Parts: sequence; C-alpha cells; structure tokens
Amino acid sequence: MLNLLIIDDEPWSRQVVKALGDWETHGLQVVGEAQDGREGIEMIEQLQPQLVLTDMRMPGLDGVELLKELNERFPALKIIVMSGYDDFVYLQQAIRSRAVEYLLKPIDPDELNRALAQCVQELEKAHQLMNSSWSTPHLFANKADLDTYLSFREKIYENLLELNGSAVLLTFDRLGEYLQSTFKDKQDDKVLIKIGSDLIVMLEEFASGNEVDFDLSRLERNREKPFKAGLHSISDEVTHLATYFGETIEAIQANRRNRNRLDLAAVQTHINRHFQEPISLETIAQYFYVSKEHLSRTYKASFGENISDTIIRKKMEKARELIVEHKLAIKHIAELTGYTDLAYFYKVFKKHYGLTPGELRKEE
Repeated sequence: MLNLLIIDDEPWSRQVVKALGDWETHGLQVVGEAQDGREGIEMIEQLQPQLVLTDMRMPGLDGVELLKELNERFPALKIIVMSGYDDFVYLQQAIRSRAVEYLLKPIDPDELNRALAQCVQELEKAHQLMNSSWSTPHLFANKADLDTYLSFREKIYENLLELNGSAVLLTFDRLGEYLQSTFKDKQDDKVLIKIGSDLIVMLEEFASGNEVDFDLSRLERNREKPFKAGLHSISDEVTHLATYFGETIEAIQANRRNRNRLDLAAVQTHINRHFQEPISLETIAQYFYVSKEHLSRTYKASFGENISDTIIRKKMEKARELIVEHKLAIKHIAELTGYTDLAYFYKVFKKHYGLTPGELRKEE
C-alpha cells in the first residue's frame, strides 16, 4: 500500500476527501491529516508518505510556501493541490512545484480519483526504471528513502541530458544534504556505496554514448570508493561526484563546439522543459553551441517540422489543456504559455485550432 497525507485546515473538508477517494482500488491508505502547512511538514518527516493532498489557503504556512518547501525537501513526493479559489497565482505555483493535479472545491470524485490513479501510475513507473537490486531490503530501510533517491537520480540524468552544469551541481548539493541527514549509522555504508557506484555507472554510460574524449579512468578506479571512507566524508564524496559530472558536461559541450555536432534528443528535452518560456531557434542554437542554420536544417530533416513550429505546437497544446481543464482567465493562460501580448496569443491560437480560446471553452 502507498501512503497519503491530507493537509487542510478545515476538518469537514478532510472528511469529504476521505469519503470521496477510492483508496483500496488505487492501493492507497490515508495515514494522517494535518491542519496547516507546518504540521504537514512535520507529519511528512514522521510518516514518510508517497503522496500529499493539500489545500492552498491555510493559516501559517500557506499552500504556496508549502509547495516550495515540498519541492525543495521532498522531491519524490507526488502532490495533488486543492483550492476553493480559481486563483492564477496558486495554479502557477502548483505547476512549478510538479503538482500532478489542481482540483477546485467542491471536489469532484471522478477528478480526484483520476488524479490519484495518475499519481500511483507515476510512482509505479519510477520503480520499474530501477534495477531490481535497489529494492532489496538490506539496501533501503523503507520505500520512501528509495523513492527519494530515485527522484534525485532522475533529476541528475535530466541535468545531463540538457548539459546543464549549474543545475547538476545544485542537484548534487541537495542530494548531499539528503544523504547526510538520512544515513547516519554505520550499517548505512552499503547503501551509500551502492549510490556512489550507481551514479558513476550512469555517468560512464552517458559519457560513452556522447563520444566524450575524456579520461574516465579515475572513475573506474573510484567506482567502489564513494562513501567507503566513512559517513563523515559524505559531503566531500558528493562534491567529487558532482565535479566528475560537471567536467563530463564541459567535455561534451567542447566536443559540440568543435565538431558542430547536435544531440537532437537533448534539443527535444530542452524544448519540452522550456517551451513555456521565451525560447526560440536562436536561443536554442546558442544553448547548444551550434549555428541557427545547422540546428534548423538538422531538426527539420529528422522530425519533419520546423523547430519554431514545434515550440508553437507545445505552447498551444498546453494552452488548450489549461482552457479545457481550468477556469482561468485567458490572459493568465497566455502568460503561463509564454505570451506577454494577449492579442498575439489570440491570433496564434485561432490560427492553430480554428477557434478563439473563448469559443473552444464554450465547445468543451
């Protein structure tokens, strides 16, 4: 069973949610209820749930601040947000904080259960991606620790795909803090050695796949070394690993500058992550150290679509989703999809779908 925590300052609201959720069908159990964000943080530390269902407007630590803290401290958590207000600021923070769904009160039972099913599906998928050895009992004391590590691992790999050196350093800083606070006993050495070895193997495979002219022999020598010297050295060893990753990213970037090579999978990942921002053919070319002409020609040849058309399509798909599923003002939807000029947003949307945003909302 997966564990879920409800955070809401209204007791009756918590009772309604408990009554509406089809918990057994989803393999879930409600392990606790908190009446504000601060109590919620304490209960997450104590109960280690995999899912959190939280209200936004609460006394003390409200939903906006709570989501920021959850995103920082508990990256493996799946989050469902509830609110009695169709508030742009709340929805924006929910999107930034990886919330699976934003539910308006009064809660619709079908929408709640769809969101719960999606959370469970994402958690199960994360487990399938890992080697079965990670789930052996002697390595991780509980499922929450495994989930948290997997989340860090996935984030590090995403940083690699985007060749984002500063982001990978930040992720390793957070991983180090997590390891330092979680694995405090001598018997935890096996887990720490496994984590270090796993990350080095990941880096070796990534570097090899990108034809890096970079000496990885020291990684081979250190494959079993990370964290072996003792728990007091966790911070130093994480720093060393982060350095290896950063140097590999720099080597790949240098190769691409020199050879004008282009990793189209990384380009697609970059677009998928940043299409809601003001990106363009020019900014993407600068990011990957290639010419605009080479990027445009190579991308079109591989995918049959101009890169600018891909960006617009992504923006329009997100806009349609927000129009259909949320009662946001159109100007806020335009902002969420990277348009500062509302009139231009209407023009692009009408061209793409043959309807204005308002007409689409009426149809749906």
